Amino acid sequence: MADQENAPPIGVGIVGCGNIFESYITGLRKLRSVRVLGCADIDQARAEAAGKFHGLRAYDSVEALLDDDEVDLVVNITPPIAHGSVSLVALARSKHVYSEKPLSASLEEAGRVLEAAAGPGRLGCATDTFLAGPGQTARAAIDSGLIGEPVGFSAAIPHSRAEEWHPEPTFLFKKGGGPLLDMGPYYISNLVNCLGPVLTVTGSARIGANPRLVTTPGRLVDSIVVEVPTHAVAVLKFASGTVGTLTASFDIWSDHLPHIEIYGTKGILRLPDPDRFDGDVLLKLNESDAW
Repeated sequence: MADQENAPPIGVGIVGCGNIFESYITGLRKLRSVRVLGCADIDQARAEAAGKFHGLRAYDSVEALLDDDEVDLVVNITPPIAHGSVSLVALARSKHVYSEKPLSASLEEAGRVLEAAAGPGRLGCATDTFLAGPGQTARAAIDSGLIGEPVGFSAAIPHSRAEEWHPEPTFLFKKGGGPLLDMGPYYISNLVNCLGPVLTVTGSARIGANPRLVTTPGRLVDSIVVEVPTHAVAVLKFASGTVGTLTASFDIWSDHLPHIEIYGTKGILRLPDPDRFDGDVLLKLNESDAW
C-alpha cells in the first residue's frame, strides 16, 4: 500500500473534447493517482480551445498523443462510432484504455477490442455507477435475503430529452447510438451486479418519431434523421433463473416509471437512476404497503 501511495501519477491523455470533456477533466483532476497531460480531437480548433482553457497540451492529432511515451492511459471519449477504432489503436501502442460506453458500435468490433486487451494494455469501459452506494446497497440487500429469492425485475429507460439540452445530439440517433447503447450499459451493469450473468435475451425494436427536432438553445443542428431503433423492449433471463423486462426508449417522455425494480419472494427492491452515483434504494416487504 505504501508503494502505491508513493508511486508517481499515471500520465493521461484524453481523446475527444466534446460535450462530456468538462465532466471528465473535473473528475480526473480530483485523483492524485493520475496526471492529465493533454488532449486531442478530430477538430483541432476544439482541442486547442480545451487545452488553452484547462492548461493542457493540445496534441496535433490522436497519433501524436499516442506517440507520447508519457501517456500511459488513454481516456477515450470520442463519439460512439469511433470508440472501437480509437481503443484498438491505443491498445496496439501498449497504452491502457478507459472508454466511454458503448465499448464499440458493433459486436464484431467489440470482440476485437477485447482480444487486443489481452496484450500489455489494460482495458476499462463505462459504466462504473454500480460501484457507488446505491448499487452496493442493493447488492447487499439481495445477498442478505431481504427480498427472498429474486424472481423477476422490470427496468425502464425513458427519454433522456437530449434534443432539449445537447447542442449536437445527432450521434445519439446514428450507428452506435440509440437508447440501448447510450443508456443501456448503466442499467445492464447494475442488473448484473445484483443478479449475476445473463443467460438469454430476446426482444424487438423500432424507430419512433423521425425526424427529430432539436430545440436546445444555441443548438448546432435543427433536426436529425434517425437511423437506429429508438424504442426497444427486451426479455432477459439470468443464469440464476430471474426473468424480467427492459424497455429502452427515446420515445417515452414520461419520467414516472421506476428505473429498476427487483421482485423477490419476500419483497420488492427499487433502485434509483443508475445513470447517477447517488439516490435511495427502497424496500417494500410483501406484508407491508410502505416503502
